[in-house]
Amino acid sequence: MQIEGDQLPAASLEAKLKSALDEGTKHLRAKNLTDLRKCIEQARKIAPDDGRVLHLAGLYEVERRNTVQAEQLVRAALSKRPEDAYIMHNLATVLISQGKFEEATELLRKAVSAKPTYAEAYHTLAKIMKFEPGDPLIEQMETGIQSPGLSKVDVSFYGFALAKALDDIGDPARAWMALEKGNAAMAGSTTVEDDRQGVDRVKKTVTRSRLEEGAQSGYPTRAPIFIVGMPRSGTTLLESVIADHPHVFGAGEVTAVRPLARKMAKNLEIEGDLRGHARLIEAATPTIIHAGGQGYLDFVRKKATGWFDYFVDKLPDNSFNLGLISMMLPESQVVHIMRHPLDIMLSIYFQRFISLSYPFRPKDIVAHYLNYRDIMNTWREILPLPLLELRYENLVQDREFAQTLLWEKLGLSLQVAHIPRASGNFQHQHTASSWQVRQPVYQSSREKFRKYEKEMSAFIEAMGGMQAIEAEVAEQERRCALRAAAAA
Repeated sequence: MQIEGDQLPAASLEAKLKSALDEGTKHLRAKNLTDLRKCIEQARKIAPDDGRVLHLAGLYEVERRNTVQAEQLVRAALSKRPEDAYIMHNLATVLISQGKFEEATELLRKAVSAKPTYAEAYHTLAKIMKFEPGDPLIEQMETGIQSPGLSKVDVSFYGFALAKALDDIGDPARAWMALEKGNAAMAGSTTVEDDRQGVDRVKKTVTRSRLEEGAQSGYPTRAPIFIVGMPRSGTTLLESVIADHPHVFGAGEVTAVRPLARKMAKNLEIEGDLRGHARLIEAATPTIIHAGGQGYLDFVRKKATGWFDYFVDKLPDNSFNLGLISMMLPESQVVHIMRHPLDIMLSIYFQRFISLSYPFRPKDIVAHYLNYRDIMNTWREILPLPLLELRYENLVQDREFAQTLLWEKLGLSLQVAHIPRASGNFQHQHTASSWQVRQPVYQSSREKFRKYEKEMSAFIEAMGGMQAIEAEVAEQERRCALRAAAAA
C-alpha cells in the first residue's frame, strides 16, 4: 500500500518524521495527549516500524496507564534501536510500574553503561536496588556530579541517586553532602506561608455544625476509604494492607478533590480559596456539595479496573481536604497514619519530588509538617467523619494483626483469606514508595533518623528540640488504635 510521502526523497521523509516526533515530544511533556496522538499517527504514516515512532507510541500508552501495551511498544522500539539508552531507561520505568524490578535493574545498568553521563538513569536505578560497597556505579556518580556545566536537573538526579547509594553502604556523612547538592538544585518558591493562612482560617471559621449541615447534601456512598498523613508516612504500605481485601480497589493517589474544589469555588465566584477550603466550606450550596461528591466518585470509576465495593484513596494531601470531603462524601471513612516526625522528614529529604514545592529545604519541610499537624488537630475536634488513627511503627511490627483490625474497623468482611501482597487486587503504584512497598517489611526503617541526628540539627531545632519531638511521638502512641488493640 502506498502511503503519503512514498515519492519523497529519503532526506525529506526523515525531516518530516523528525518534525512529527519533535512536536509529539513537546506534547508529551505538556501532557497534551490528544495532540500527541495526532503526531504519532502522522509519524506512523511516514515510518510505522521506526524505533523512535514505536518508542513515542509506547510513552503515549504510559501516560494512559496502559502498561501492557506500553511495554510491548517500547520493547519493539528497543529491538529496532538496541543501543539506545533512553529507550532502555523508559522500558525499565514501564517494568518498574509492573513490579518487574530484576529486568528493570539489568536494563538500567545497560543504559548507564551505554551512556555513562545519563544522570536520570542512575536516579531511577537507585530507587529500585540496594548498593553494596565497591559498586563501580558509585564512583561513576561521584565523577558525574562534579562534571563542569552540569544542569540543575542533572545535579539533582546525581545528588539523590548518590545519596541513596552512600546511605545503602553506611556512609551517612557523604550521603548527606550529596543530599544537600540534590536538594539545593531542586529548591524554589513554596506555598507553605499561604498554606499557613489557609490552616488558620479553617481553625477560626469552620465549625462542626457547618460540616454537619453541609453533609446533609452530600453524595451517599460508603465506597471511599481515605488514607491521610504526611508524604513518606506509610500511606502506600497501608493501602496495600487494606486493599488486599477482595472487595477493595486500591485507587492510589486520587488527585480529584482539589480540582473539584477549584471548580466549585469558580461556580460560587470565590477567589483565592486557600488550603483547607474554609471559604468554600462556608459558601457551598447543597447542589454544589452533592455535585462535588458525585464528581469525585465518577473520577474514581473511570480509573478503576473493575467492579468494587470500596476503594482506597491514599493521597496524603487530603489531610487538608477532610472538611470538604466530609460534606461531599459524608459516609466515607478516614484512616490517618502517623510516623516519627524526624523519620518522615528524613525520608522526604531523600526524595526527588517533582509535584511538591516544599521538600527541598529543612525549614520548608518542617513548616509543612506543622501545617499538617495543626489541621489534623483541628479535624479531630470538628470532623463529623469517624477517624481511625495508627502509627507506621505499629503497622510494620505486625502486618497481619493490623490487617485484621483495619478490616474489622472499616466494616470489611473477615470471612476471607489474608491475600498475599503481590495479589492482582493491589494496583500498580507510581509513587516514591513503589519499590519499597513490594519488599519484605523490615524494622530498619524505624528511627532511621538516629544515624543522621547530627546532620538533622536544623530540623530538630525548627521542631522545638528533641524533647518536644518525643512528646509528640508519645501523643501519637496514645492515639494509635493498633497499640490500644494489642494492649487489650
